[in-house]
Amino acid sequence: MMAISGFTVFVIGMNMHLQMHNPYWPALLILLTGITASSRLEMNAHTYKELFIGFIIGILPQVLFLYLWL
Repeated sequence: MMAISGFTVFVIGMNMHLQMHNPYWPALLILLTGITASSRLEMNAHTYKELFIGFIIGILPQVLFLYLWL
């Protein structure tokens, strides 16, 4: 969850930085983030709390550095 959520925010930030109006990559990555979380829950590999913490840990550095990109 950390990797896919961090990459999703990175792609969204790059789209904003480069002023690309391409909604397909961010939409695909958001969908893949949901699929990843669902598969981890279905396999009983993680709990909701663990997935949420991984999601926040993946997003937090990207959001903090978003200010530096833009």
